[in-house]
Amino acid sequence: MHTRGTFAPETRADALERYEEVGPVAQVVVREATKAMAFDADEYDERVTPEVVRTARDATFAELLAVHVGDEAEFDAWLADSEFDADDVVRIGSDNVDNLVWHPIPFADTVIAATFQDEPDAAASTLRRNAFGRVYREEFYESGR
Repeated sequence: MHTRGTFAPETRADALERYEEVGPVAQVVVREATKAMAFDADEYDERVTPEVVRTARDATFAELLAVHVGDEAEFDAWLADSEFDADDVVRIGSDNVDNLVWHPIPFADTVIAATFQDEPDAAASTLRRNAFGRVYREEFYESGR
């Protein structure tokens, strides 16, 4: 088992703090991308809505999430040693493959797990988007962020 990514929030407050921190980064990324696409000021003002920046912020936050990568036995061992149980796991993907990526979210009593055979990077990205959509989005948007 190994871990990819940099952020594993233990609390809702930790997650919200990091979400706030990536806001300015997302704004810069959007601004630089629109410069590369040669948007003039009017096109920028018309097309770069708050929703565009929020989507960039959401994606940036999600891609920083730490995920564990391992096979079924490693996941089972991790789960047995963790504070979670099988009922806390939301599993996506096929049951007919050998490997998993997973992201525990202690403050939501949830582990999001995704199966994969040969593409851990793709699985990690899918997992991160799912974790954001299933847990973090609700936590952040309910708070008015």
